Amino acid sequence: MKAQYLFLFIIWSLVLAHPTLAQPQSYQNEIFSADYLWPTEASPYLTSTFAETRSQHFHAALDIKTWGRRGYEVYATRDGVIERVAIGPRGYGKVIYLRHNDGSYSLYAHLLSFNDQLQQLADSVRIAEGYKFEIDRSWGWRGIKVQQGDVIGYSGASGIGPPHLHFELRTPSHKPFNPLLTNLKVNDTIAPQIQAIAVEPLTPLSSVEDENRIYTKQTWSGNNTYEAGTIKVTGPVGLAVDVFDQSNHVNNAYAAYELSLTVNGEQYFRSRVDSFSYRETDQMFLDRVYPFLQQDKGGYQRLFIADGNTLPFYKTNKSKGKIDLPPGKHEVTIKATDFFGNSSYATITLDVQKSKRNRKELSLKEGKITSHNISSIYQWDWFNDWLSIHRDTFSHLTVAADSNHFITHSSTITIPLEDSGSLFINTPNLGPLTFYRVISNEEKVLPATNQQGFALFPKDTFYDTVSIGMRVKKYRSDSLTVDIVPETYPLRESYKVYIDRDSMLTDTTNLSLYKYDRFGKQDWELIPTKFTKEFIIGQASSTGTFNLQRDTTAPRLSTPHLRQRPDKKWVIIIKAKDNLSGIDYTKTHISVNGVPGIAEYEPEDDRFVYYHPDFEPSEIMNIQGTVFDKMGNKKSFSLELQQ
Repeated sequence: MKAQYLFLFIIWSLVLAHPTLAQPQSYQNEIFSADYLWPTEASPYLTSTFAETRSQHFHAALDIKTWGRRGYEVYATRDGVIERVAIGPRGYGKVIYLRHNDGSYSLYAHLLSFNDQLQQLADSVRIAEGYKFEIDRSWGWRGIKVQQGDVIGYSGASGIGPPHLHFELRTPSHKPFNPLLTNLKVNDTIAPQIQAIAVEPLTPLSSVEDENRIYTKQTWSGNNTYEAGTIKVTGPVGLAVDVFDQSNHVNNAYAAYELSLTVNGEQYFRSRVDSFSYRETDQMFLDRVYPFLQQDKGGYQRLFIADGNTLPFYKTNKSKGKIDLPPGKHEVTIKATDFFGNSSYATITLDVQKSKRNRKELSLKEGKITSHNISSIYQWDWFNDWLSIHRDTFSHLTVAADSNHFITHSSTITIPLEDSGSLFINTPNLGPLTFYRVISNEEKVLPATNQQGFALFPKDTFYDTVSIGMRVKKYRSDSLTVDIVPETYPLRESYKVYIDRDSMLTDTTNLSLYKYDRFGKQDWELIPTKFTKEFIIGQASSTGTFNLQRDTTAPRLSTPHLRQRPDKKWVIIIKAKDNLSGIDYTKTHISVNGVPGIAEYEPEDDRFVYYHPDFEPSEIMNIQGTVFDKMGNKKSFSLELQQ
């Protein structure tokens, strides 16, 4: 009997520890079948749909169009209790979490402000804490109830992005799900548009149009059918598609809801995203063709499961959607469908050639490096297990590997990496570099080629095993460059860079590492940096180029402007920009006529908003304050503004 009670206790403990185990399917059906109200008066149109590509994750909501304006009423989609309220400069900005009676949640983000009751609570907390901008409060214990249709806030542009309403639904275990699975609908009779096809080689011996690199081809269309003609391939390949959807009366581009791939009439792959866990959303990098995503060349969605991808969105054949066919011509069809069943088709003929390529031992050129016809290392075709370099470039490099058995293609040389412990390349733009294999599930200490530092990669830093090189170049004791290359692989976790500290470096004031963004804004990102007696240590979340720089310049400010927001609150706006380290909004303070206010920072617009719930403009307003950057440089000001 005691054993029976022990067994029941263990089972009950598991249920309590995992609430989703205690939720029968009918419970989820109750969530989906509940009556939801469209959450705003702004419009019945969308700017974005569920599970679209974002910079670091899948989109977890519907974004509702507000026509570039702020101040539309936002309504509770169902009855519930205010569970949480947060305010911050990035991410969701000003956001409300509403818990419903069945335990599910709705979120309303990027708000301008909350309703009177919530705004008064938030303001009282922020003022009591020293006019603090950011708060994050779980207020479920307060029992603030709202009914379906109650105004809970006003639409805005806080956090990231232009004005819109981010409307998100979550299960009781906080898994976001597609709001269109409920009674909420939009008017959509337009089929997705398939713009282009990408073909990826999956082995060093694979080729697409005689090259070992990712190949793209635009489609031509007619009446929701698209063609991409014939593409020659050798060996295993994977397909990807650049596709977007639209709905009636708006021009915004959305993601397709469902994609499928058939080869010679056999289904190889199907994907559809109705829900996901936040623990896995960063695998968006593997669902998409990352090099294209990184370089803003389109969000090509893969029609196969890449190595390291554990997302549950797919149904595939035994090859996981990867294509490895016998010689001959094979018919491929891609189908793209939106949530409302509108579909488009693209057809491709894969002309599979018999492989004639073998690993060959090349005579590697040792000698003077020239810059003639040499492309940047960042423009080479890097894959997890091999590297392809144009023949003209290769002929001017000094290359040494554990094996000199490389693969020749039409205009490229492919260097296998999988079986190489190290690969040495003397490059004209970076100099000598040694690349080492970093195993995905093992910690790795990566030495710099010139032995002036190392990188420490924890387990699972990368999604798969890759080859990485590190080089340190010093100019002065307080000026250096670190290259950790290539900048082609997405990272799951951050890592640390250790650089030997010069004995002459005694003054570290305002000194830090910065990462150069060569693909995005082409500016510098501050890297958390600390100094020990022996090392300069930086915490990085991507590979690339890092510089040690000293920031001694204070932020720049513009003339303040008085504005009345759509929620009738008066505010003063001051533009603020910093040349390097960025604005430190946590230290910035502003007062008007001697009354301190909350300095709300809006990084998307490079500005501060002086906000006080009781602020009313006077004929003459004396504005004083200090704006800081992240290195402690400050700009104090005393200005007069007349109404």
